[in-house]
Amino acid sequence: MLICLYCCNIMDFGCIVVTKTCRFILAVHHYIVGNNHLGGQDFNNQLQKYLMSEIKNLYSRELVESSDIQSLRAAVETAKLNLTLHTVTTLNITLHSFNNKVYTRKITRQEFESINKVLFDKILEPIKAILDYTELERSDVDEIVMVGGSTRIPRVRQLISEYFNKSLNTGIDADLAVVSGVAIQAGIIGGMWPLPVSAVEVQTSVQKIVLN
Repeated sequence: MLICLYCCNIMDFGCIVVTKTCRFILAVHHYIVGNNHLGGQDFNNQLQKYLMSEIKNLYSRELVESSDIQSLRAAVETAKLNLTLHTVTTLNITLHSFNNKVYTRKITRQEFESINKVLFDKILEPIKAILDYTELERSDVDEIVMVGGSTRIPRVRQLISEYFNKSLNTGIDADLAVVSGVAIQAGIIGGMWPLPVSAVEVQTSVQKIVLN
């Protein structure tokens, strides 16, 4: 069984190879590769830099007041979240350092994807690297589990689903998946797992792969 985990907080891609008989898991081999400059904040930064440049052109001066920049940063985060559900959103920011002028900007999902194209173009790099390292084919993957808040971004899901030609497992809470797994594993290791089921520690190996 081959399970792939895509974590979009820091764009880690994990490939878990589970060796098992018809009833019992015998060993777990975990391969991971990632890019810590492909997380949700990086998408925000690209959009924020784009809008700051636009504000400079619009008002003929740079936005430097920290409180205004913080307001823009918060609005950008909200816009990104809104664009996961809707195809268009609107920012309204009062720029106190610009005599309280209100900066209003409509942003479409397509524009967000265009502004972040350089990042979206790198989404598949960790996947390709790990499959190449493990000498596995895309067709060998049994399931793809999306982990981390930014895996809700439609373009991220589209790219990965199209690459594998497979539906993604989005049924697990993307924000809680990691912490839930850690809690379960801690319970197993500590012998305090509350359920009398086959929750046991198995032989595990982890291999970190570095992107060139």
